[in-house]
Amino acid sequence: MSLPTIDQYPTRYRFHYCPLDGTPLARKVIHGMERQYCPACGWIHYPNPNIAATVVIEYQGGIVLLKRNIEPDRGIWHLPIGHAEFGEDPADAALREVHEETGLILADLQFLAYEHSPSYGDARLFYLVFCFTGRAIGGTLVTDLAENSEAQVLPLEDIPPLKWSSQRTALTAYRRLLHERER
Repeated sequence: MSLPTIDQYPTRYRFHYCPLDGTPLARKVIHGMERQYCPACGWIHYPNPNIAATVVIEYQGGIVLLKRNIEPDRGIWHLPIGHAEFGEDPADAALREVHEETGLILADLQFLAYEHSPSYGDARLFYLVFCFTGRAIGGTLVTDLAENSEAQVLPLEDIPPLKWSSQRTALTAYRRLLHERER
């Protein structure tokens, strides 16, 4: 498998100037691959995947789903999900995103799985999504209208097929966890 070249990078990775000193970036082979670098200070651009966290929330006998109100994929139902901030542990990102998107406070956060896959919007842009589950112990289920138009709680068996593969990965791992708990 070959990695994308600089000219194939998604727009968000197309730098023209050094973020440290504003010098126009140059190109050269570094660590076996052409990379952008700053000839003045030596900064090297290493594009990395986006880090995100998604959560299967146990709430009132069901699972919380949100209806997306932003592009891409406006109108789909999904589990709470969001980007980790710089320096933020994915588990902390999961707790923060859940509170921001649903108003709920979680306990017993447990890692389920992870998925590394391309973005639907740009196959050159990869995501590393950490999947968790947790039990709501406080807060009130609300909808953050900036990102989601509705929230609903459904029994696990009634959850419709979810579009994003990371969400399907989370639910598969959650079902496996429930099966292990029943043993």
